[in-house]
Amino acid sequence: MTDLEALLKSVLDEITPTPHEREKITRVYEIIKTRLEEHLRRNNVWAEVTLQGSVAHDTWLRGDRDIDVFVLYPEDWSVADVKTKGFELIKEAVRDVGRVEIRYAEHPYIRVFVEDVEADIVPAYKLSSPSRIRTAVDRTPFHTEFVNSHLKGGLNNDVRLLKKFMKGIGSYGAEIKTKGFSGYAVELLVIAYGGFLDVLRAASEWRPPVYVNTLGEEWLFRRSVEVLTKRYPDSVIYMPDPVDHARNVTAAVSFEKLARFILASKCFLRHPSKTFFENRVEYDLETLESSLGGRCIVVVEVESEKPLPPEVVWGEVDRVRDRCVKLLSGHDFLVYHSSAWTDDSRKGVIVVELDECAKPAYKLYEGPPFSELDRVSDFVSKHIGKSVKLWLDRDGRLMSVSRRPVLRAVELLESKQREYLVSPHFKASSPTVYELTPAKLKEIASKYGEEFLRASLGKVESWLLECTS
Repeated sequence: MTDLEALLKSVLDEITPTPHEREKITRVYEIIKTRLEEHLRRNNVWAEVTLQGSVAHDTWLRGDRDIDVFVLYPEDWSVADVKTKGFELIKEAVRDVGRVEIRYAEHPYIRVFVEDVEADIVPAYKLSSPSRIRTAVDRTPFHTEFVNSHLKGGLNNDVRLLKKFMKGIGSYGAEIKTKGFSGYAVELLVIAYGGFLDVLRAASEWRPPVYVNTLGEEWLFRRSVEVLTKRYPDSVIYMPDPVDHARNVTAAVSFEKLARFILASKCFLRHPSKTFFENRVEYDLETLESSLGGRCIVVVEVESEKPLPPEVVWGEVDRVRDRCVKLLSGHDFLVYHSSAWTDDSRKGVIVVELDECAKPAYKLYEGPPFSELDRVSDFVSKHIGKSVKLWLDRDGRLMSVSRRPVLRAVELLESKQREYLVSPHFKASSPTVYELTPAKLKEIASKYGEEFLRASLGKVESWLLECTS
């Protein structure tokens, strides 16, 4: 056994679910399935209760405590029936099984907590063919069928390795807060390339935009790509869904998360290490506190009036972050980096590091050339009353040294709230804006937890340290 083989075996031993975990997941699923089937029978409703997702594919990781249960209703039901009647039947069936939450995607579904297992129970259709799909979730049973028929010869363990690798480098998860690879995308990569190391070798050669043949036949793949590039013009990686060729499985992957995966693949192949599987960030509160001197870090806290679904709150807070960056950049602040965090419900925190927290009182403004009278007139009118010096330079261009309207980043964000509070549920928010000081650092560490600070302000991701020659 080579050193690399020994390393991967060691990782796999640590991430493969234990017999006890498998027994617990199976037991919880059977409890939920029995309750659903009994309730459906009592209400004279025919439907099939099925297990889907990574547990059904046997690609889940040790420590995962979530399962996907789909209740498949007859095809002759209307979409409205599935979303209302089908949903209510599920809610009634499991209301005393455990703690219940109502969640929303394309349509509502139920999340129930049994022991320490989190089960999402989703209403969908029982269909004979993917061509008859009526809602987005209807693809899922066909995904399970495809994956289980193609993950042969232990390839499910290669999926586990690739999932853990992507988690370790921060590229796993298709939700808005991550914008990385979904579990299904990881499974398709292993199927397409034939194994964990084969995926990394291929990825190390990728140049965006990336095209991954998940369909087998080259002519079919090319035809699908023609459709996908028109339908998803902003995608950085294209992977046709074998179940629905007009869908790009990796549409959610951001350029940054793709770049992470490509770089990490190169680095791992050069210097294999367990570090890539560990998701560690060099961080401690004391070091962070001592590093604040001479840095400008601005924090914006916002809160919606009511709880929101995680996908909604993450999307809206990230939009606030983007508008904050544009506002600051438009007033000559150089943004080093920015990040957004939410509590998955109501609160959002934006962290922005700048070159400086305050700008000089005066700025040099370059105007139009002497030959453009209308523009000269506009420039002069704009700077009357603000300029301490207005002149024509040696090249015949109008120049002005004028007072800046706002000097401090915090003042700018406090006075221009309407320019960045554009997300629907945060327009009425009253943001709290401040510079990060040692005292404030301890306060927000206590308020939001050190995991938030690690993600926003951690010194360096450990896997990057392996990218040395």
